[in-house]
Amino acid sequence: MINSDTYSSFNERLSRWLLLFCLVAVGIGQSFIFTSLPPIGREIGLADVRISTLITAGAATFVVAAFLWGGIINRIGRVRSVIIGMSCYALTIALTGFVLQEALAKNLSAEQTYYWVFTLRIVFSLGIAGVLPSIQTYLIAHTDIKHRSSTIAMIGASFSIGMILGPAFASLLSSLGLTAPFYIIAFLAGCAALFVVLFVKDKKHVRQFERPPAINWFKEPVMPFLGMSTLAILSVTGIQQIMGFLIQDRFQLDVAQTTHQLGFAMMTMSCFSILVQMILVPRFQLGVVTLIFSGVAMGVLAQLAFILLDSYVGILFAMGLFGAGFGFLFPGIVTAQTLLVKDDQQSRLASMNASMQGLGAALGPVILASLYQLGQLVPFLGLMFALLFMLGVFVYCKSKLKHVF
Repeated sequence: MINSDTYSSFNERLSRWLLLFCLVAVGIGQSFIFTSLPPIGREIGLADVRISTLITAGAATFVVAAFLWGGIINRIGRVRSVIIGMSCYALTIALTGFVLQEALAKNLSAEQTYYWVFTLRIVFSLGIAGVLPSIQTYLIAHTDIKHRSSTIAMIGASFSIGMILGPAFASLLSSLGLTAPFYIIAFLAGCAALFVVLFVKDKKHVRQFERPPAINWFKEPVMPFLGMSTLAILSVTGIQQIMGFLIQDRFQLDVAQTTHQLGFAMMTMSCFSILVQMILVPRFQLGVVTLIFSGVAMGVLAQLAFILLDSYVGILFAMGLFGAGFGFLFPGIVTAQTLLVKDDQQSRLASMNASMQGLGAALGPVILASLYQLGQLVPFLGLMFALLFMLGVFVYCKSKLKHVF
C-alpha cells in the first residue's frame, strides 16, 4: 500500500510544479507577442504606433485587472482562478492567431483586424492578471514561513524563464507559419489549464461569501514594500529599454550589430537572475534582510559598472550583476510583503503587488528613456540613488517592524 503521507507529499510537489509551469506559460504569453506582433502588423498594413497601442492597452488593463482579482480569488478559490485565467489565455491567444491569419489572407481589413486584436488583448489581460496572484497565494498557503523566500524566488524564476522562452518560441515556430506560434502557445496554455483541473487541489482555501472590508493600502505597513516592488520592476524594464541605445551609442554600431549584442546582454541579465532565484536563494534559505541588502548592493555595483566600464565585456559584467541583484531583491521584497499581512489578506496583497509591478513595467521604459535623453549616464545615476533610497526605506521599516523580519 502507498503511505498516505507519501501520496500527499507527492501530490503537493506535483501541484507545485504544475503551477510553476503555468507561470512559465504566462511568461511565454507575455513576451512572445513582442516578437510576433510587429512583423505581422506591418504585413497587414498596421502603423507602428497602432501596433504599440495593442501592447500598451494590454499592459494598462493588466494593472487594473490585477488589483481587482484579489476579492475574486477569495470568493471562487485559488485553483478555479488559475483555471479561468489559463483558459482565457489559451482561448484569446488562439483567436488572436486566427484573426491575424484571416488578415494575412486578406479576409479582414487592417482596421477590422486592429479592433479585433485590441479587444482580444484586453480580454487576455483581464484573465491572465489573476493567474500570478492565485498561484502566489496558493504556494504561500502550502509552504511554511522558513521556506517562503525560496517559494517566492521560484515564482520569479519561473516567470523569467517564460519571458526568455517567449521570443525564442516565436522565432522558431514562425518557420511553420507566421501565426503558428499563437496556436502552439495557446495549446500549451490549454494543456496547463487541463493539468490544473485534473491534479491540483486546494484543501486549505476557505471561500469568502461575504465581501471583506476594504483595505486602505496607504495606511498599511506593507505599502512601502509595494512601492519597492514597483521600483524594482521599473528598474528592470527601464534597463531593458535603454540598453539598446547605450550599446549602439557607446560602440557606434549599426542596427544589426546592436541587435546581436543586445541579445547577449539581455540573456546575461536573465540567466544570472534565474540562477540566483532557482539555486542560491533556495539552497541557502536566505532571509528578507540578507536578500534585500544583497540585492541593493549588487544593483548599486551594477550601476557603477555601467558608468565606469566602457567595454562590451564591462556591459555584460554589469548586466550580470544587475540580474543577480534583482534575483535577490525580488524574493526579498515579496517575502517581506507576505509577512506583513494576515493569511486571509494574502490573495488581495498578491493582486495589489501584481498591479504595482504592472505599473512599474509600464513606467520603466518611459522614465529611463526620458532620463537617457538628458545624458548617457543619467539613468544609471538615477537608479543608483533610487536603490539606495529603497535601502534607506527598508532600514527604517525594519526598525519599526523588527519583530516581523
